[in-house]
Amino acid sequence: MDDAELFERIRSGDTDALNRLIERHYDSIRRYCYWKTRRADLAEDLTQETFYRFCRSLPGYTHKGKCRAYLYTVARRLCGDALREQPPEPMEQVPEAKLGSSLSAEDEAGAHFQSKELQRVLRELPPELQEAVILRYSYGLRYREIAAVTGVPLYMARIRVERALTAMKKRMREEDSDEHEPERARQAAAGSPCSEA
Repeated sequence: MDDAELFERIRSGDTDALNRLIERHYDSIRRYCYWKTRRADLAEDLTQETFYRFCRSLPGYTHKGKCRAYLYTVARRLCGDALREQPPEPMEQVPEAKLGSSLSAEDEAGAHFQSKELQRVLRELPPELQEAVILRYSYGLRYREIAAVTGVPLYMARIRVERALTAMKKRMREEDSDEHEPERARQAAAGSPCSEA
């Protein structure tokens, strides 16, 4: 059953349909809040507040196929407010044990960004590019949804994702060539005629 069908049932007073809708989106919103704040307890609170506000807005909410984008927009605003009050701990300072006990590795940044190398390269991007690529590839949002969540035109959402991917690929190629440079220099020195003299 898709979101539209659930909304029809919610409108007719079916609380089970509301619970199913919340269950469908809860984990991804929680992971997003965690990615934004880097605090599991705060992410849980913000997720609950997101769904509380969503439920409060249901009487005036008109479903147009954008429920997921609406939830991410609410979560993004709540995270922004929370971060203005208290900035997140940098990932380098968050102990591994704290991450492991509060959320699984998949929750940390999404299934597509598991490797430490990818996470590091991602953190080097400007925040708006980080968010665009995370929303696209970790949470599966379409460009139109990313545009709605971040408040930019559709073309800008697409450009941000493309720029992020280009920058990440470039950085990883640079690092790959830097890793192989000492080996190449050693091989060149071993094979050069000057080294035999």
